[in-house]
Amino acid sequence: MQFYETKMGHAFFEHQVPQLITAVEKLAAALSRPSLPITVPEADPKFLHDLFFGSYEPEVYQVTPEIQQLGRAVSSAHVALAETLSEEGQKRLDAYEKALSERNAAVTELAYESGVRAAVQMIVAGLSRFAPGEEV
Repeated sequence: MQFYETKMGHAFFEHQVPQLITAVEKLAAALSRPSLPITVPEADPKFLHDLFFGSYEPEVYQVTPEIQQLGRAVSSAHVALAETLSEEGQKRLDAYEKALSERNAAVTELAYESGVRAAVQMIVAGLSRFAPGEEV
């Protein structure tokens, strides 16, 4: 009697061999897929250097033509207002501008911090979507 004629041989050829073939096909398919679901863009090679030494300027601080135009409008309005004020009014305007500038700097810093936190949360959320061993 040959192995394929026995009860064990029959189970092996009829059930276990097809299961082995299916498992090998799944492995081959998994290995042929790209390992990352996204393409990571190239980072600016000077980014970490600039960030470390304090010379990194986020886009929010870059001066655009629109920002330049708004700055000229503010300057013009300031000059027009200052010309109408007494010496005491000038001092009050200066104090107001200083307080406004400090407040704007604090708000900008908070917005920057919030943006960094949101970016890190997005990265963590994207990476944690795929648990180890989970199919991508």
